[in-house]
Amino acid sequence: MHRDIAHHHPRVLRRWGEWVWVCECGGASHRVGTTHVGWRAAVVGALAHSASLAA
Repeated sequence: MHRDIAHHHPRVLRRWGEWVWVCECGGASHRVGTTHVGWRAAVVGALAHSASLAA
């Protein structure tokens, strides 16, 4: 499988009772204290990350 290193392709997952996004570049949504992130906020974060080009 060819890995596209010019763009980010994050995945939205449910972990530990909340939604998070992770990317192969090592990026991920941040977990802050007891703040629970909903699915919509995780998707928006993942989309914002995928719109950025790899440096």
